[in-house]
Amino acid sequence: MVCSKKISALALSAAVALSCPDFAKAEGFALQDWSSRGAALAGGLVARGGDAAAAAYNPAAITELEGTQILLGGELITPINTVVGTSGQTRHSEDKRYFAPHGYITHKINDSWSVGFGSFSRFGLGNKYGLDFFVPNAVYDVELITFGVSPVVAWRVNDKLSLGFGLELAYGDVDLNRKIGFGPINTSMSMTGDAFAPAFNLSAHYRFNEQWKAGFVYRSHSDFDFDGELSTPMLPIKFDGDAKLYTPDSYTFALAYYPVPALSFEAQVQYNTWSRFSNLTINIPGLAAAGLPTVLNDIKKWEDTWFFSLSAEYAYNDWLTLRAGASYETSPVKGEYADFIAPAQGRWKYGAGLGFAKDDWTFDVGYVYHDILELRYGHSAYYKTADHIEDAHAHTVSFSIGYKF
Repeated sequence: MVCSKKISALALSAAVALSCPDFAKAEGFALQDWSSRGAALAGGLVARGGDAAAAAYNPAAITELEGTQILLGGELITPINTVVGTSGQTRHSEDKRYFAPHGYITHKINDSWSVGFGSFSRFGLGNKYGLDFFVPNAVYDVELITFGVSPVVAWRVNDKLSLGFGLELAYGDVDLNRKIGFGPINTSMSMTGDAFAPAFNLSAHYRFNEQWKAGFVYRSHSDFDFDGELSTPMLPIKFDGDAKLYTPDSYTFALAYYPVPALSFEAQVQYNTWSRFSNLTINIPGLAAAGLPTVLNDIKKWEDTWFFSLSAEYAYNDWLTLRAGASYETSPVKGEYADFIAPAQGRWKYGAGLGFAKDDWTFDVGYVYHDILELRYGHSAYYKTADHIEDAHAHTVSFSIGYKF
């Protein structure tokens, strides 16, 4: 009887860990930094184009690239925050660093057709507070990483309009550790899982004249069917489980202006349908042996989000280009679903970077500061001992190396 109660409590905790926002919130903030130049410009390459990273930012814009071009690089991400409890206690997040690589190749077949291939990360985030974190039943260590590949093709309809189409296949991997307790007993639970998710994109690029360009990109949702394993040091029992994570469709529109050939500005707006994530269904077939429910449903009701950015790029001379950008994005999570994986009520990003060119080579470096807005836990249904998050921010440093054949 005691063992049955323990199994029931562990199963319930596992279900909560899977179905609460902690599991999905890392996807609530999508990555926009798919190249060093793009990071410095706050994603402002949808209308600009200009290098092989267009295979990610706006596939239709690869028709403007001559010959064969490649671009390789990566970004190092370091998130930091402090949790303040209702009794005044604090816990700083431990140092965690994430590296997100990117790589692209484009080729112009003829004046009408171009093809490309991109490999980059659209989603991913994580935090670590340690097993002695003062908030009961909280996730104290989590890492969610996705990495995708995307072949694209673009058709130059005429001198002004180009259209693009691409397929995407993403791989997701999650490692989540959560404190659990029932009665006088406190322990922890670990969950690992992975999944593949397909998607597609449609894009358009329009050149009005030498001063104005516009871009549009639609990205379909890529839902992850995670298969995972749940374990705890308290019992020699592991549960197999699966859960579906719903990601949004996104619509991006951008307008670029060149007052002179060396200087450009781009304004961008993006809409993400996070309201698709209205519920999460958890399947744990192994619970049937204990006479427990094997299907658990959790209601979400997330909100759609907006992303806005503005950027400037200036070619100082033939070998040096200066870049800067800023963006703001809203949060999909309501107050009652506040968590510790991506503790934010929206965020600002400020980027800057340099581009160097010599012959057919380019080298870009960029830095982005993430100013994460304060999140309060007063309405949280899960964490009553946490009051708010303060000093939440992140630093990212990136580089890209390109070559034109």
